[in-house]
Amino acid sequence: MKRLLKYMLVVSCLGVEAVYANMVISPTQMYLGDKARQRSATVVMEATDLTEPKSFEMFAYKWSQNAQGEDVLEPEQDLLINPKNFVLQPKTQQIIRVGFSRPLTKEEMAQERIWRIIFKEIAPVVEEDTLQFLFTISVPLFVGKQDAINVTATPRYQNNRLFLEIENHAASHVQISSISILDQKKQAIATSSEMKYLLNQQKHSFDMGQIKLSDLKNYILKLETDKSEQAIELKMKG
Repeated sequence: MKRLLKYMLVVSCLGVEAVYANMVISPTQMYLGDKARQRSATVVMEATDLTEPKSFEMFAYKWSQNAQGEDVLEPEQDLLINPKNFVLQPKTQQIIRVGFSRPLTKEEMAQERIWRIIFKEIAPVVEEDTLQFLFTISVPLFVGKQDAINVTATPRYQNNRLFLEIENHAASHVQISSISILDQKKQAIATSSEMKYLLNQQKHSFDMGQIKLSDLKNYILKLETDKSEQAIELKMKG
């Protein structure tokens, strides 16, 4: 029996802009702050080298993390998305606006709230026995006050591997994009390129590999985050 095989590629946008299958999405993070009484943010999807149109449907989800640090998404009906459906033609771009029907109050902006905006590709009509790859692209929307970075790092060993538990003590998110352990000569002796969002009061263990540290005060932790263009450095606690 003939079958139509479909594969869904789920991707989360990281960095300033993201390129997926001849498409560019910018920005990869949306923010709504209280400075200009904003009520909407925009994201742009551009077709760079597409040869055929792609259709998308938009969805919004409230985003949280459970006690294990796993992402939890709940459908959100109150967030406005325009357009909800669109067709991206080759060599064109589509602007999508996401927001609320009115400006938010200072009280509503006092603490960060977070959503995930999902671009879900709609399957085109194709011949049977065709293998399809369909994209689901996720862009975060951060609404409200953004606190300064406030994290701690706690080392632990498991099966001769060093894990660093990074805990976010701020009332807003932080995105960790890379971690380096520096010796007294500021040379990196261990690195991790795992990218991870830590929502408020969340933590995550990063695998730094098979490395043995001596006195912790001899080492510095260097973090690349979305909170600053410059890396931050901090001491580890043990």
